[in-house]
Amino acid sequence: MEKQFNHYFTNDNREHKEHLITEDFFGQTYKFKSQDGVFSKSKLDDGTLFLLKTVIEMEHPTGAGLDLGCGYGTITVILSKNCDVQMTACDVNERAVALTKDNIALNGISANVVVSDVAKAIEKCDYDFVITNPPIRVGNAILFQFFEESYQKLRDNGAFYAVLRKKQGAETYMKKIASIYENCEVLDKHKGYVICKAIKEKEKL
Repeated sequence: MEKQFNHYFTNDNREHKEHLITEDFFGQTYKFKSQDGVFSKSKLDDGTLFLLKTVIEMEHPTGAGLDLGCGYGTITVILSKNCDVQMTACDVNERAVALTKDNIALNGISANVVVSDVAKAIEKCDYDFVITNPPIRVGNAILFQFFEESYQKLRDNGAFYAVLRKKQGAETYMKKIASIYENCEVLDKHKGYVICKAIKEKEKL
């Protein structure tokens, strides 16, 4: 893991400066509390917004969804406002989880929020979809856990969605995803971002 990003994945008791982000998206206005020490603290991340736009427009998911590595809850909040979903959001960072809970209340939705090292604390194993903007800079060992544990939490024929960056190894990561799911397709590309989808196919007898 790159040293300058360690604070995204560790917990501390220091007070952090708070930020309030306002974002118009799909004809609605959203408000998000963030703090120093969480990913994309001062504005919603472009990759996350592209992931949401693509998945909402092209897939319009329904049912139970897992937001893996939720940060301060952008994906959970916006998906809940635009699709018929019941979201669970999880993150290893307790401060991010607390912010996600605040932002769920701030935007008038309901969702389950869990502190979890990747998906280890998630008991449910039949999600309709898992969606993530994975923390690329943590290194392959942890990143591959995101892909593998996502697979474990999906029902048969459940979908996995991720945003990757071409310059940060998207092709390599898509090969890893394909090795787990035995499939991986590109839904869209834009300005170096790649939105990929994989399906957990029903095991053959």
